[in-house]
Amino acid sequence: MQHQKHNIGFGPNHINGILFDGAWLWEEYIDKLIGENFYHKKNKSGIDAQQLFSKSNNFSKIGRIYPDFISKNSNKRIIADAKYKPIKNIANKDYLQVLAYMFRFNAKMGFYIYPAKNNESVPESKMYLNEGTTFENNVKHKEDIIITKLGLINQKVRI
Repeated sequence: MQHQKHNIGFGPNHINGILFDGAWLWEEYIDKLIGENFYHKKNKSGIDAQQLFSKSNNFSKIGRIYPDFISKNSNKRIIADAKYKPIKNIANKDYLQVLAYMFRFNAKMGFYIYPAKNNESVPESKMYLNEGTTFENNVKHKEDIIITKLGLINQKVRI
């Protein structure tokens, strides 16, 4: 909103408000939880971009990606994506994004970390990548490539 004043209504019904980026805040919270074991990009500042493709012919911005979290363990690479949306809204484009990151960084494990509601049960939801085609009737899941949806429940702290 570029530091412009925003308000609604006039006189006694006048409302001032604050806008904040909830998705960014969620991602920074996840960084505080897992950050010592993961690289975390700073895409708001435009740094830490990774490339899908080798640079050639001055097309350096083609294939620029910003994975939320890449594990520091290069022998057992993990990709984690912080999603500030309900589990039912994590869909096709989200899966393609994380799979592309996993493929690019040779990761066998990927995670979606999302905020779960306090009153919902949050089973770990593991998904295995398929191989084969329906045309050849040989579709089966691969045991070694897994994406897990992991819901975090807000815990109230009592003092």
